[in-house]
Amino acid sequence: MKKLMRWSIVLTLSAAIAGASTPLIVASAKPDLALTSNLVVNQDGESFDPLTYLPIEQRLARLVPQANQNANRPANHLRARLVIADIYLNNSQPNEAIAAIASLENEYPLLADYVLLKRAQAQTQLRDLASAKATWQSLVDKYPDSPATAEALFALGQTQQLLQKFPAHPRSRDVALRMLVQNPKQIEPMLVLATYFGDYKEIVPILDRLVASNSNLTADQWRAIADAYYYKFEFGKAARAYTRSPASPITAYNYGRSLHRGQQFDAAIAAYNQVVQQFPKSPQAPRALIRLTQLETPQKAIAAADRLVANYPDTAAEALAAKASILQDKLASPKAASEARNLLLDRYGNSNEANELRWRIAKSQARSGQIAKAIATVDALIANYPSGSYAAEAAFWAGKWANQIGDQAKAKQLFEFTVRQHPSSYYAWRSATSLGLQVGTFTTARYIDPAIVIPSQRTPLPAGSQKLQELYQLGLDQEAHAQWAVEIAGKRDLEPKEIFTDGVLRVAIQDNLMGIRILESLDWIDVDNAQKAEIAQLKDHPAYLRSLYPFHYWDLISQWSRERKLSPALVIGLMRQESRFEPKIRSSVGAVGLMQIMPETGAWIASQKGIKKYNLDSPTDNISFGTWYLNYTHSTYGDNSMLAIASYNAGPGAVGRWVQERKITDSDEFVNSIPYEETRDYVSKVLGNYWNYLRLYSPSIQQQIVALQSDNNLRVSSR
Repeated sequence: MKKLMRWSIVLTLSAAIAGASTPLIVASAKPDLALTSNLVVNQDGESFDPLTYLPIEQRLARLVPQANQNANRPANHLRARLVIADIYLNNSQPNEAIAAIASLENEYPLLADYVLLKRAQAQTQLRDLASAKATWQSLVDKYPDSPATAEALFALGQTQQLLQKFPAHPRSRDVALRMLVQNPKQIEPMLVLATYFGDYKEIVPILDRLVASNSNLTADQWRAIADAYYYKFEFGKAARAYTRSPASPITAYNYGRSLHRGQQFDAAIAAYNQVVQQFPKSPQAPRALIRLTQLETPQKAIAAADRLVANYPDTAAEALAAKASILQDKLASPKAASEARNLLLDRYGNSNEANELRWRIAKSQARSGQIAKAIATVDALIANYPSGSYAAEAAFWAGKWANQIGDQAKAKQLFEFTVRQHPSSYYAWRSATSLGLQVGTFTTARYIDPAIVIPSQRTPLPAGSQKLQELYQLGLDQEAHAQWAVEIAGKRDLEPKEIFTDGVLRVAIQDNLMGIRILESLDWIDVDNAQKAEIAQLKDHPAYLRSLYPFHYWDLISQWSRERKLSPALVIGLMRQESRFEPKIRSSVGAVGLMQIMPETGAWIASQKGIKKYNLDSPTDNISFGTWYLNYTHSTYGDNSMLAIASYNAGPGAVGRWVQERKITDSDEFVNSIPYEETRDYVSKVLGNYWNYLRLYSPSIQQQIVALQSDNNLRVSSR
């Protein structure tokens, strides 16, 4: 989402260009932004903090002193000036922006091009078009290869040069779309969009026209078209485009997967076999064999599984699990299936597939009343693969079972394991509540409202130029994203560090749907072992969790949540699940915006609130209505957040039937028994989001977790 630039005419400069003996930053002329320039400056040498989550007044109050001091922290002095100029520009104060960056390009060579960019933008706001044109031209002349120059070319109307020089820059997307409005059949703008902006929301009809144009497209252009179709779920079209793309493990696999998802199963089988034959050492080869176990006849599927076990040890556990399922379900060979499962446990016990098998065994044991055996099975699961994706759920339930048989010490140990080893999981929250941490339960979560501290200091990203790193650390996110887009220039197959950087920068500009999806893709992309290790390191980067759980619209969320006596963490957790913070997104059934209000529900809420004018595309109205309705569902179900959240997704009628039919003797059991798979998943994800916002951003919650872990370490060391 782009920042909106408000244009205004200001007749006089508020201050002259600063001289050597005067402060370089002047106080704002607006009373609510009035500042003094003699505040104490922290000179402890910390990295620059752009303070992006603070209100404008507070940001300026903290940054202006840094900008006026240059003796001990010259780098931050220069950074602060550029950031202040950007703040003033976005607050329609071009005079102050110009004063802030007076002569800054001479002192700050790394971002001299972006200093000129900000000056030209300020001059444009002032309607000093002659000066703006001169500055734009200076940017073009002095920095012809800088992505900042793309903005100059756009402003100067040199659109053809823009498309040729910077086709991946967001301004080129704007130009290409404008050209297609004038003439929908122009090839050049369609190629620009297909190659560099395949994620554009209306890309499919553009791709269709391009493919139908009978243009002499290159193999690389066909690859771009194929990828764009693929990620828009147009699998038949993607498959046809992949046949004209350069041969590679990824294109070959995506071709097979497109046929598979398009239900062309015989063709998919042939394509997957071709991946294995042509690229046997690629990460895609074992994945293709796994797909063959899903599509082939039982005997051929078993042969594919055996081939995986023999040749791809990293995928052998998955193959054995598939083989056991085929033997059990399709060939009615329980003995052979049991042998495959035993081999899985014996030889690949430290795999996720072995974890899944042990978890199924433990649940069966618990259902038959063999609680001690079930707990022992979970102990084996944890011992063999503590980081597996089933460990958190298994350990939490084993803790509940231990409590049932009166073994509180064992229960505590299992709950602590879940919080410590799987802190991001929904089951970590359930374990934390079982341990007595004040993080809200199903019936008290709506009232949990601890102080939230939103960090804004940034750690350099793992990929990108020095200029990109500087822009990112300054919080100049639109500029950083544009710089990055030009640097990767439509690169098709990104390395993990580039995927990470792309996702973080997209979330920073509020392209949340794509940004979060890109970051989550690190969990499932097929890579080699070295890249798996790299991904594990990337997940330790501070930007990873902060980007997965961002704080967009926090002021509105806080305002309306507290008015409805709802936990802001609960509301933002629900919003993250509903819309990924996109204000104008539409669901497949027509739900609107941030908290996905159905138009008819919005009309009913408006009637209950006694208002006639509202706009669900407005974040203010949408969040107001969404929090009103979430309060309503809480009131309907006695402040039970689990039922209220389920009702928000499935409707109060459905939840009312479930409560009446099943009763609620154990809330965790009730969650598992929700008959709608979507709602069952929704409840755990919303409450998991709520937990993550608390544990990541609440100092008081963090202190409780640290105290819990410290206590656990003390107990272990004293044994």
